[in-house]
Amino acid sequence: MSLAEGKSLMYEAQRALVNAQAHGFVAASRTCLQCGATLSIRAKHTIRYRTVFGKVTIDSPQLRVCKCSQDTTSKSCSPLALVLPRRVSPELEYLQVKWAAHLPYAVATTLLKETLPVDQAISTSGVRNRVWVVGQELDDAAEKAIRGERAYPPTDSKVKIVALAVDSAWLRHRPSRQEQDEAKLAQYYPSKRLPSNGRHVNIIAGRAVHEDGRCKVYGYVNWEVTSAATRLNHFLSEQGAAQDQKITIVSDGAGEFEKAVDGSQRPLTRILDWFHIAMKFRAIEQSAQKFPDLWAPNGRLVQDEIASAKWLTWHGKGAEAVERLKSIYDMLDLTPEDAAYRALSWNLRGTYWYLESNARYLINYGWRYRRGMPISSSIAESAVNEVVSLRCAKKRQMRWTNKGAHLLVQVRVAVLNGELKMRDMPDRRRNLAEQKHDDHWECVA
Repeated sequence: MSLAEGKSLMYEAQRALVNAQAHGFVAASRTCLQCGATLSIRAKHTIRYRTVFGKVTIDSPQLRVCKCSQDTTSKSCSPLALVLPRRVSPELEYLQVKWAAHLPYAVATTLLKETLPVDQAISTSGVRNRVWVVGQELDDAAEKAIRGERAYPPTDSKVKIVALAVDSAWLRHRPSRQEQDEAKLAQYYPSKRLPSNGRHVNIIAGRAVHEDGRCKVYGYVNWEVTSAATRLNHFLSEQGAAQDQKITIVSDGAGEFEKAVDGSQRPLTRILDWFHIAMKFRAIEQSAQKFPDLWAPNGRLVQDEIASAKWLTWHGKGAEAVERLKSIYDMLDLTPEDAAYRALSWNLRGTYWYLESNARYLINYGWRYRRGMPISSSIAESAVNEVVSLRCAKKRQMRWTNKGAHLLVQVRVAVLNGELKMRDMPDRRRNLAEQKHDDHWECVA
């Protein structure tokens, strides 16, 4: 049997099954559950229901409301339309959203069309709209928890977060339709000009490493949330971390980090990651290789002095390392101007300024490394790569609106954390005889 024949067979089987289930549901709905009277049909129409095996047309009659009903606002209702408000099966919605979180919308649509008989059931814009709907629901659930309208999972003393890393990424920005209309309006009414969002979308992504090795990620667009600190607190509360648990955050010296954690009520300890420090020392070492016979003010070779400053930083003696780098920089500043010294002088200045500006975040990296504790923000870099780059940026010249990127990130985070769940199927409605039979046995029990 060919693939096309298999698709056709599954579609016909699905169509017969769905129509039979819909007919039974409508037949059960025609009996009033209060008085047992049969409801008359006021009108007939059809609805189109999308499933993983194709689009099915279902008869959906409109029934008159029983006279015994206390609701006088409506005279008729369509029970099948009420129980299927989305017109899409939970399985198809789940597959659309999950694959769109990994692949571009057009590629995900093509993949589903090639493997399932859904040629007429889905489209690229439809997949995007599904992602937006699910992403908005996830975002609303997070906001409800932040406002206290939904309880967090109970805290667990066994949940220990070894390290938390936060980093940011930038995507090319595309103005939304509303922003384009406002820009056109501002051409004629300059007083209505709104502040620009910028030419890039700023996404914050982070990863929490648990003591047992498990990792969880989170992300959001900075423009689309009311408070970055509350998002961080929400993420930690969802993990079951206690409010008084001390958490170490590994980050670089970028300014975006301050926006992500400022205002948090949790006891957070920030350390400067070793990766960026090592990269800056590597730039100095490469520049100093051109001067193997250059002597430092203390009588040692410059290359040996730079290596010594690096290991002083590794062992938590950042202040002493800064002084040694400064002395070499001052020595080069007094020498006659030579183009050969510019690169070395520039790298020395950038490194000691970086260490001096983040001196309060320098620690004994060797002590943490020997105990197997994270010392680098590579977990944050990998979180950005996993949450953002693999789907939104890397090798793909895409432009994003703030809302579109934010909702997609919510869905992708849920997929990566294994938290994306399929919707529940609508319950089959019981007729009056089945309800009386069940009530009888409940009374006997």
